[in-house]
Amino acid sequence: MAMHRRVPAPRFETARLILLPIGMDDAPRIQKLFANPNVLRHMNAVIPFPYPPDGAVSFLETILPRIEAFELYAWSIVEREMPEQGLIGSITLDPLSEADSRGFWLGEPYWRRGFMKEATTAVTDFAFDELGMDRLLLSNAEKNGASHRLKEISGAEVIGREEANFTGGPDISVKWRLTRGGWRSSPLKRGDVGDKS
Repeated sequence: MAMHRRVPAPRFETARLILLPIGMDDAPRIQKLFANPNVLRHMNAVIPFPYPPDGAVSFLETILPRIEAFELYAWSIVEREMPEQGLIGSITLDPLSEADSRGFWLGEPYWRRGFMKEATTAVTDFAFDELGMDRLLLSNAEKNGASHRLKEISGAEVIGREEANFTGGPDISVKWRLTRGGWRSSPLKRGDVGDKS
């Protein structure tokens, strides 16, 4: 099991986003955005669709104790220009995971605007610089081209592929490893990428 420093989750501000530690008050927005099958289709099949009426509350009740113990970090992603709308997505960092160290999603109206590049940059810097993690293990459904591309420009390397079940059906799960050195020299960290993803 990987070791990491245990520190409270900070608030991050990027050019267009605010990342706030997730809380129960985010449940209604999660519930609303998860009503869209396109948001869930590349997620692990343990997430059901249709998403149950108490799905967001149950999810948060499950993860909040781990967050309070500094075993898991989770942020709501909010637009700086429109904070009143609430979260537009979420990003998590699980330093104890041997399979998926970082995960994220965005509501469909916020896709292809480069938001996740900003969010992953802040959280990946936190993982390496503040928590002292040596590497992140990542995965995505092979058909999820945007997530795949984000890992490529982050400097991650493919370390395997396996069949998996996703909410949208069977697919290949692509496994990645992102090292501190790979991140530091990546196009995303250097700012050598466009705005859209």
